[in-house]
Amino acid sequence: MTMTIVFSACTALFFGFSDFFGGVAARRDSEVAVTATAHILGLAALGLAAIAFPATVVSLRDVLLGGAVGITSGIGITALYGALARGRMSVVAPITAALSGSLPAFYDLASGTALRPLALAGLGLALVSIVIVSSAGHPEDRAGMPPIAIGLSLLSGVAFSFSFILFSLTGKGSGLVPLVSARAVSAVVLGAIVLVKGRGRFRLARPALVPALGAGLLDAAANVTMLAAIRVGPLAVAAVLSSLYPVATILLARYVLKERLHWTQRAGVVLALAAVLMAALG
Repeated sequence: MTMTIVFSACTALFFGFSDFFGGVAARRDSEVAVTATAHILGLAALGLAAIAFPATVVSLRDVLLGGAVGITSGIGITALYGALARGRMSVVAPITAALSGSLPAFYDLASGTALRPLALAGLGLALVSIVIVSSAGHPEDRAGMPPIAIGLSLLSGVAFSFSFILFSLTGKGSGLVPLVSARAVSAVVLGAIVLVKGRGRFRLARPALVPALGAGLLDAAANVTMLAAIRVGPLAVAAVLSSLYPVATILLARYVLKERLHWTQRAGVVLALAAVLMAALG
């Protein structure tokens, strides 16, 4: 299970940085346009990776499952960027992560996956740390979270949880094909929406372009490590530990955007690190 933890930790780091850059870009342009731009770049990166590391056995089921993930992830990322643009990053990201980590874990454990007690305790502590980081904060944090930002955060978490579950159903021999299929669907759908809204024009504001491209590359890398984590170990471990990405997002928001970090949120970060260690030792 060691490699699952390593891949999951990389996923959390990549997703955390990607969400930060995506949130910054969404504050400068439409979240749909930002997501579409990021996904188009991600599609190119994943396509090259799939050529470099070809699949051994690919079925139509793997392609269709990937396409379904394209829909759920497109919804999830668009909702997340919208929430990040309207609310505080230090609150939005943990709400999304709590759902995207817990729902797949419950699904996996209910399906019969068995984990050692210490690993289970570590996963439980990870979810607790996410909730602590999410619920703690200053009064202005909560004031900076309008209902639409909360709703978009919840929608994003549910959509991401379905992505985890659907990816876990793909065959190991399919390589990166499900990722390419997912990104192709989301890029086409989101690109079409942008074209319709922009009346045939696809243009991202220059201040939003660089962070959007950064978000796309980091998101593609996160998806690769996430799929690897799911395939080499239990879905419950991969989903929960990958969902620790708010730690990276919050720290970036703290030091780049100068969002204040409450002492209880700092305690949540420490608990998250302890959770990873417990899962590794379990």
